[in-house]
Amino acid sequence: MRPSSKSAKVLMIAFGVFALLVAWIGFQLGAHRHTGILRAVVNAKHFLHEASTFPSAQPRTASAPSGLQHNVTLSWKTSTSPIVGYNVYRRGTSGVVKLNFEPIPATSYVDRTVQPGQTYFYVTKAVSAKGTESTASNEVRVDLPSL
Repeated sequence: MRPSSKSAKVLMIAFGVFALLVAWIGFQLGAHRHTGILRAVVNAKHFLHEASTFPSAQPRTASAPSGLQHNVTLSWKTSTSPIVGYNVYRRGTSGVVKLNFEPIPATSYVDRTVQPGQTYFYVTKAVSAKGTESTASNEVRVDLPSL
């Protein structure tokens, strides 16, 4: 059975969007070496969210589906110094907030406490075995779309 013309077009569009996304991430990584990965991951997530909410032939309601929640995925390069983990800080309308209680041993973090329509700024700091923090990483801005 031959796929319908509509599904073939959707597949071609999806492939094109994916190819553009890969090229764009490559550019971001090359242009922003120090925060390229962090910036590329955050921007790619927002790009994919926007692409997935593109108007379709399906009817839409005026309200957002219940349970729809934004989150921000951050990742960064490993510190070259001996450390026990990282602290992640977010600056928003309520000021600066440390998001973790204990140093994070991994090089990624998912912030699930963000609110739609807000702008947040993130930095990470490496933490030594003595509990001393490094200087802050470069700040990354995240603009969340409204629901």
